[in-house]
Amino acid sequence: MQKDKKALYRYLRKYHTGRDNAIICKQLKMRFQVSEEAIRYYVSCLRKEGIPICSCMDGYYYPETHSEIVETVSRFNKYLLTLSATNANLLRAKLK
Repeated sequence: MQKDKKALYRYLRKYHTGRDNAIICKQLKMRFQVSEEAIRYYVSCLRKEGIPICSCMDGYYYPETHSEIVETVSRFNKYLLTLSATNANLLRAKLK
């Protein structure tokens, strides 16, 4: 797994730097011969290690600029706010 994770990082950095060069998960799955879940797990692990793997509607990419990182983080923050509101509403829900 460690080897695959590092290979994914090197591949994104070499061939998919900048948002305009994003690659979808399905293509990465075929390239690395692993499941899409494995790709998402590797990306998550890399991010937790501080490696800035960005994403957008067009797929994953290694950032070319700091603003690309900020854009990804902003999207994450919106998602977290939605999850937080959903959690709060679930806790307040009444069973019928």
